[in-house]
Amino acid sequence: MHMNIHVTGGAGYIGSHTCVALLHAGHAVTVIDNLCNSRAEVLDRVQALGGRAFSQTATCRIYLTFNPCFK
Repeated sequence: MHMNIHVTGGAGYIGSHTCVALLHAGHAVTVIDNLCNSRAEVLDRVQALGGRAFSQTATCRIYLTFNPCFK
């Protein structure tokens, strides 16, 4: 049974490895990440390793003024 799965932090270390496994298993993966501890290029590599494209990706920097990662 294939599912639609949302992965928060999908561009990070653990999230990216999880996404690769989910894509290999045939699931539809949507990634949400604020890119605080990662880079958008990671998502391209995950799709290549997973052999499929994500259903959707959402990267946002909404917390720019509140998040110390962006200082």
